[in-house]
Amino acid sequence: MNVNCYQIFDGPKLIPCEYSSATEAINRKKTRVWIDLLDADTSELEEKLDELRINGLIRNLCLDSRDHPGFYPFRPLALMVIPVQMEVQDSNIMEYLALLFSNEFVLTIRSSKMARFRKQISSEDSFDLLPDDSTAAIISTLMMGLSLDCLRKAARLSDMVLALEVRRERDPEEVQIEEISAKRTELLSLESIVQGQLPIIETIISSDRPAKIKESSLDYLRWAAANLKSADRKLEWLEHRLEVMRSLIDMHAQGRTNRRLGRLTVLSMIFMPVTFLAGLWGMNFQSMPLLSSENGYIYALIIMAIISGGMYLYFHRKGWFD
Repeated sequence: MNVNCYQIFDGPKLIPCEYSSATEAINRKKTRVWIDLLDADTSELEEKLDELRINGLIRNLCLDSRDHPGFYPFRPLALMVIPVQMEVQDSNIMEYLALLFSNEFVLTIRSSKMARFRKQISSEDSFDLLPDDSTAAIISTLMMGLSLDCLRKAARLSDMVLALEVRRERDPEEVQIEEISAKRTELLSLESIVQGQLPIIETIISSDRPAKIKESSLDYLRWAAANLKSADRKLEWLEHRLEVMRSLIDMHAQGRTNRRLGRLTVLSMIFMPVTFLAGLWGMNFQSMPLLSSENGYIYALIIMAIISGGMYLYFHRKGWFD
């Protein structure tokens, strides 16, 4: 488990501090604090909640935050649990980010590999990053970063789907159905994250809490909601494109199978007379045409070749082999 702590000063500005200083400031309500808790197991999280004097129902919800996404507007503390995608190569793993906050502090409970949290925020960056010096500014900035990450991943998926369509247009057999299924799985994972974050942000904006949030932070939340709506529309369009591409590939595969079956049917029809003649001459009768002839075998082969060749030319002219 790792813990990063920051104090929020006018400016706005984030200044890193020790955990002991952060907890002391919270207990005395001297200043606004952000405590970022990384990779904590249940026992470690219980210990930190005890130190922060967090009890009751909100404590239980924090301990179960990985299983209960949603927005819990308790007073004076509120809890927000949102889905976040992990920044792991070739993975669609989804985790949950928990934000416990009040007017004095923000506690984030998360994995260290969550999207948009890979780099530490320096005090120099905070002046341009934060909209104001409130705890709501931390939350709105985090939501803005997460929404931009969803928008970026939706754009990357769009490029990948477009590349698949170009490949399919160039050679319909080059794109395999497994590639489309993999992209659809990635799309559905991102779509579940977008649709998990968007309603919570819209609930915060439409509730009575924005009356206590500064307009600059509220603007960040509105822009985050706009980004998520844009990503959601793009993902919906990409899902439609993938379905169309899958249908086209299925149609191409079905057409190829039908053509092969057609050729096999034609070949069967061509050799059917030959099989009939072979069966006819294989009967055990004493008097049969060509059976006692010295050149009967040659004549039989010629007759079979003429019949088969004639049927082949007929079907070829009719386009059955195209």
